[in-house]
Amino acid sequence: MKTVIDKLKAGWDTGLIGLAVFLFHAWHIPAVAAARILHEGNLAFDFDVTRFVALWSASPFPLDANEDYYAVRHPLAILPRLAGLSLARAGVEPHVIACGIAAFCAALSSMLVFRIALALEVRRITAYVLTALWAFSAAPLILGVIPETYDLAFVALAWQFLLAIHWTAGRPPALATRIAAAVINFGITITNVVLSGLTELVCRYDRAKAPKALLGTVKFAAAVGLIGVALSVASIHIWPVKNVEDPTRAAKQLYWDASSAERTPTRQSPLQVAWVFGAVSFVTPPPAPYPTGIPHEHLYDLRGHAYDAVGWIAVLGWLGLLLLGAAAAIKDRRFRDVWVIAAVWIAANVALHSYWQFRNTLFLYSPHSHIAFFVLALAGARWAQNRHPSGALAYCCVAALVTLVVALNNLPVYLGLPGLN
Repeated sequence: MKTVIDKLKAGWDTGLIGLAVFLFHAWHIPAVAAARILHEGNLAFDFDVTRFVALWSASPFPLDANEDYYAVRHPLAILPRLAGLSLARAGVEPHVIACGIAAFCAALSSMLVFRIALALEVRRITAYVLTALWAFSAAPLILGVIPETYDLAFVALAWQFLLAIHWTAGRPPALATRIAAAVINFGITITNVVLSGLTELVCRYDRAKAPKALLGTVKFAAAVGLIGVALSVASIHIWPVKNVEDPTRAAKQLYWDASSAERTPTRQSPLQVAWVFGAVSFVTPPPAPYPTGIPHEHLYDLRGHAYDAVGWIAVLGWLGLLLLGAAAAIKDRRFRDVWVIAAVWIAANVALHSYWQFRNTLFLYSPHSHIAFFVLALAGARWAQNRHPSGALAYCCVAALVTLVVALNNLPVYLGLPGLN
């Protein structure tokens, strides 16, 4: 009976969190939808905002928005169009629809983060506080109203980590569920399928001999690849892609994409990449305009460390929680697989974007590793509540204070989005 009541409470709490996050962003959609950043190219953080407004809600189908270099990287990210087009035909303005999809994804990712905290055995009140920290951290907050493929990625990657936690806790998800998660990650951003493969390998390796674990992972990857490619081909035929007539052309485009990273003297170092992913994506400095290389054009980006006093308090508070979590994870054997997956995924993203950079902006790539940093920080909550009877209360109070200063720092940037021009 107690288990049933706990499940009902968790479901109720999860629903309330989703509703609160969605309504928070929905309140700000009208102002952002009318802003210049949603009507002019890559002005905001190099996000492809206008592309996603077109792909998700414009009618007739905008073939020019579905270019080859985009479609082969994100072959199934057009799927929200199934709902968006119906709303557009009902008379809802396309920019409002696209922002609404972003808000819906923000709600889903916050719900999943709450369930992740509970699955890691974090106490309910602390899970609430840490979910608020997630919702007010820079990347999920800003992407709560800006349409981009990262809105979808937040949901898919969070789901992948939740499945990994269940598997580590002795409740392995069904094979069909794991394949579905991997195919979704592949379809949203093809490189994100690596997280699914990594989860499969680590969790199998901890329960079987290395050769068997490796063979099982290879079979899993083959199944995901076949299904993912089949769905991608179907997508290309349903939603035509500019300059891609067949899978061969798509494969060539993948090769060109992988070998075409910019090589400029101002390339940011691995340390700078780690800073943006681990600090700036949680606590943002004010947006500043940067040159694009095209005369009389600029884009706003979030980089560096131009914080005021509140910003530095927020940064140090967040990094303190992260470092505590990292130290606790080293000693936490119960969820060791989860911590390994998070650490490897962080390292992989830092390595990838130390090579792959475009226009010297990094913030737009930070959502891919954001959930891994956050999950790693949750290990600190587990350590605190197991260390001492009053540890959970002490940690919860500190996390609440950090959440408050993070919100105080990030909300002015969020509220200032309509003013970027």
